[in-house]
Amino acid sequence: MRCIVVALVYTAAAWAGWAGCGGTGVSREIGARCASASDCDDRCLPPSNDYPGGLCTLDCQASRECPEDTNCVDKDSGVCLFTCNFTEDCEFLGALWQCKEQNLREDQNQKVKVCVGI
Repeated sequence: MRCIVVALVYTAAAWAGWAGCGGTGVSREIGARCASASDCDDRCLPPSNDYPGGLCTLDCQASRECPEDTNCVDKDSGVCLFTCNFTEDCEFLGALWQCKEQNLREDQNQKVKVCVGI
């Protein structure tokens, strides 16, 4: 019985760690793949080197307008992109995504790491 409890605790800890990596936030609002605006709730950044497979996102002028775990960056007139620390944090979007510094939209002298294409 003790082994089962220990196994459940380790499983729960593993799931909690995975959930903290940003992989659970993909939706039609932000993170889903897209080819056109009809695939998303707000805006589609079509497939390109910057957005492999396309990316549903939101227009923004400041990070406070973006969902949790995202920031408003100064690309494509201001878009919300997932924050990251390492390229591994972006793997939930696909193999061609990596963690790179970008300028914040609201303060272009300040940089933030976000998931973008290779």
